[in-house]
Amino acid sequence: MVKVIHDKLEAWGINVAIVFTIVGMLLLWLTIRVVNVDPFKMLAFAVAMSPVWLPVVLFFTFVEWWMYYVRKYFNLAQGSTTLEILLPEEIFKSPLAMELALGHLWQTASPDNHIQTYWDGKNPPTFGLEICSIGGTVRFFIHTQVRKYKNIIEAQLYSQYPGIEIRELPVDYTAEIPGGLTGWEVFSMHFGLRKASVYPIKTYVEYGLDKEVEEDFKIDPITQVLDLLGSIGPNERIWIQILITAHQEQTFKRGSLTNIPDWRADIQKEINTLAGRDAKKLGPAELEAQPRLTEGERNVIKALERSYSKIPFNVAIRGLYAAKQEYYLPGERIGAIITAWFQFNDAMLNSFALKWRTDFDWNWWQDPTGRRRRAYKKRELNYYKRRFYDNESQADKKFIMSVEELATIFHFPGKVARTPTLPRIPSARAEAPPNLPTGTM
Repeated sequence: MVKVIHDKLEAWGINVAIVFTIVGMLLLWLTIRVVNVDPFKMLAFAVAMSPVWLPVVLFFTFVEWWMYYVRKYFNLAQGSTTLEILLPEEIFKSPLAMELALGHLWQTASPDNHIQTYWDGKNPPTFGLEICSIGGTVRFFIHTQVRKYKNIIEAQLYSQYPGIEIRELPVDYTAEIPGGLTGWEVFSMHFGLRKASVYPIKTYVEYGLDKEVEEDFKIDPITQVLDLLGSIGPNERIWIQILITAHQEQTFKRGSLTNIPDWRADIQKEINTLAGRDAKKLGPAELEAQPRLTEGERNVIKALERSYSKIPFNVAIRGLYAAKQEYYLPGERIGAIITAWFQFNDAMLNSFALKWRTDFDWNWWQDPTGRRRRAYKKRELNYYKRRFYDNESQADKKFIMSVEELATIFHFPGKVARTPTLPRIPSARAEAPPNLPTGTM
């Protein structure tokens, strides 16, 4: 019931935190009046008991802020860089190659001991998988920490895609747009999933890209995204940012005061629910008499089981459209960016959905002066440049995707992608540079 009220208030653009605070204070006041309790005695009792409850509150607050500080300090000390990947004229690898490359980013995630966690601040790094259109030219980037991970990414990409060329940008491409948005207009969107994360999207396996198929007969879902990016004008920009962090069980050793299991338990629970298996409620004979599953239900269970066996990541997806003020076309571009994700949707499995944007449903009363929208746009641009993500509403949260799903929405296409503004290098490398470190942790 509370969730329904929460969603309704958010749909009307009402600040839920303020409403719930006011309602809570009114309920407290009514309770005091009905019970006829002296509020000053209640306050005195709370103060008298503060040696009991205040240390607990301060402890949890201190741990939260301390972990935020040491992790931020650790991440800044690692440095960061943006790598651009230049594609060869021909790529014959399926998205499985990207899946194998991304899998190595998960294996470098854990601190070795409690000192590394609570003093050094070691934590799983965040990587930015980015597909961008700069004036209609489509480019692939990966943003990463410099120490250790840069070499790992280069080694894995060269291993899986021998013909590519990787170069480190001397200046990040996002520096083109000033933080104050002088002369520019920006519109940012956050994407999420309609269903629970345990349900996967339509991946390259459903499209048959895990099998050997001639290039002319391939159906690669990423081509629709690339065609959109290649269609904009020279004074426009579209940036798609996929932020990923290794998803793991949260334990005290990893910086959590409570034990939080990973998503595999939720996947198994969902499979049992779909299959009608519940040994606690049903006996052997009842389980045997369960109705047979339809073909669609069997496919859903098969997809869930495949996700169960894959490496998971915490994911946040942001789309940003920017243009010089006189060339800003939100009416044409925003809808196209949203629909570009539709080919990954499956009604039986999961779908992408717009969760938040730098705009309001009711601008005339939520933001009549436009100041809030302008502030949102500046903040979103700043967050994009920092590769930082903050949920803006209850529905706008990070979600979990398997490495197979990530490889579906971010991989290097072959000639099936005929976008003319997707540059390809004329000659391919025979092998990775000989001095490139290839060791892992």
